[in-house]
Amino acid sequence: MKRWIVRLFTALLTAVVVVAALTWLTVRASLPQLDGQIAAADLTAPVSIVRDAAGIPTITGSDRLDLSFALGFVHGQDRFFQMDLIRRDAAGELSEIVGPATINADQRRRVHRFRSRVAIGLASLSAPEQEILRRYSEGVNAGLDSLDAKPFEYYLLGVEPEPWLPEDALLVAQAMFLDLNYGLASHDRQRGLMARILPAEVLAWMDPTGSPWDAPMLGDAWAAAAIPDAAVLSLRDATVAKRAFSEVGAPPILGSNNWVVSGDLTASGRALVSNDMHLGINVPNIWYRVRLVSTGPRTMDVSGVSLPGQPMIIAGSNSHIAWGLTNSNGDWSDAILLKPGSEPDSYQTPEGDKPFDVYKERILVKDADPVEFIVRETIWGPVDDRAAYPDGEIAVSWIAHHSHVSNLDIMQLENATTVDEALNIGNTIVMPPQNFVVGDEDGNIGWTIAGKIPLRGDYDATLPADWSKEHGWQGWLPPEQYPRIVNPESGRIWSANTRVVDGEALRLIGDGGYAFGARAKQIRDGLFAKDSFEPQDMLAIQIDDRAVFLAQWQTLLLDVLSDTAEPELQEYRHLVENWIPRATAESVGYRLVRAFRNEVRRRVFDVLMTPVR
Repeated sequence: MKRWIVRLFTALLTAVVVVAALTWLTVRASLPQLDGQIAAADLTAPVSIVRDAAGIPTITGSDRLDLSFALGFVHGQDRFFQMDLIRRDAAGELSEIVGPATINADQRRRVHRFRSRVAIGLASLSAPEQEILRRYSEGVNAGLDSLDAKPFEYYLLGVEPEPWLPEDALLVAQAMFLDLNYGLASHDRQRGLMARILPAEVLAWMDPTGSPWDAPMLGDAWAAAAIPDAAVLSLRDATVAKRAFSEVGAPPILGSNNWVVSGDLTASGRALVSNDMHLGINVPNIWYRVRLVSTGPRTMDVSGVSLPGQPMIIAGSNSHIAWGLTNSNGDWSDAILLKPGSEPDSYQTPEGDKPFDVYKERILVKDADPVEFIVRETIWGPVDDRAAYPDGEIAVSWIAHHSHVSNLDIMQLENATTVDEALNIGNTIVMPPQNFVVGDEDGNIGWTIAGKIPLRGDYDATLPADWSKEHGWQGWLPPEQYPRIVNPESGRIWSANTRVVDGEALRLIGDGGYAFGARAKQIRDGLFAKDSFEPQDMLAIQIDDRAVFLAQWQTLLLDVLSDTAEPELQEYRHLVENWIPRATAESVGYRLVRAFRNEVRRRVFDVLMTPVR
């Protein structure tokens, strides 16, 4: 018996070792080749890829087409599975490799029908742009084919990777729209539901357009809305209170920012640009650092971050200019209240009744039957069948639905030499509208919006609107009319997902749900705390973890705890009173103050949403 036990244990141990060894060999085989030479028939001249100690590649070639191929090659080597997930997420095709768990997610994406739209977008590109995407996709597939084994994630899923297509680069762009914009105008719909029930004073308090913490570059901070009293709305009216306040959702946690100082504030006379493009935490990181060097007739040397799936630098520097992007949070989608037409399955438009365009979407599901459902579209955009609205059906007009006229204008930044040239390019780029900041070697600085801005008619774009008599969107703002700030007297420009302008510029950009202004204010105050800047000064602002906004909450919490005699609460008060006012791991008091604010917020809104009986 002992011998059999020993033999069985030995066999199991051997099996474990064999499986572990095969797994290790398979994973290692999927790692990219870093040394030697690889033959690529699609190149017109040799290209070198040299990685530094951190694995960041410098790609050197004779022209931009070869650089596109080589950038695709390293993306395909290092990030193919990530790229595959991005394109599938945008197209609503995750279930094909994941299974039934992502059917609902795919249905939400299929409402936008991005796979069909990018086919139109690809055809709208110029011939040189289409060639860039073709060469990039060839490079991606060559990079994938160069691996001795497919990326390990495909073994876990039990599927095979599918080749990268030129239009997939446009799907990656649509994925950024989904990540950065409100694609179904949910803010408009929620505000509309509240406006139907709440008095104007209560709506202004519940959904404020600004606060004293705002730090716009143009205009001033706005006073906080007054807290309404029971004479305006009594919470004892259970029906009104519960219906209204239940529509309020928690705001998203936002955190990207950028700023620039002019050459008048630097020892070198060159502008300095800082940029933190924070998106959701992913493994691997969404961005891919790279340097592209062209030695051909049109020389180029640009460093920055690329987006795996696209053949360009998204933000970076070419030694003449440096540029950065952060989400603008302008109003880039509108909810349209549809009026039924005289015939079934029709709706009213300024040109008369029109039937809905009906599309049958078919989702392929791994290890399960396909799922089919109907998407209805209007001339303005798709109908949102997943969310009811009391006044009728809602269609959505979103700039991403109109981006079938695409371009790769962002690539022109790689060769731009001045702030004015970069701003002109920024105003023509098709992308999720961003706060675009730029500085040049002569010390000039500037800000504008990069991305398309819709021209709106005379209606309240913060609420669902009836477009049956007049189209809400009446074209696109011409690039020469975009709001801009160039070389402000202060020599400083900043943005942080908050309102950055006022007046006519704000009317054009709109309000898509701006972030709270405390972060922008802290950045602005940090910029005005110094009269000259070195790169380390910019870094100090980037890693500034001071809890400036929470200081008032610490004071409030200490006041709440002032009369406590309980030993546990005395210790609690001691930690709060002696806090390190920074977002650091060693600051227990910071976490207590932050948790106190979150709990107060939760309890206040719980009261608002609970009817009094």
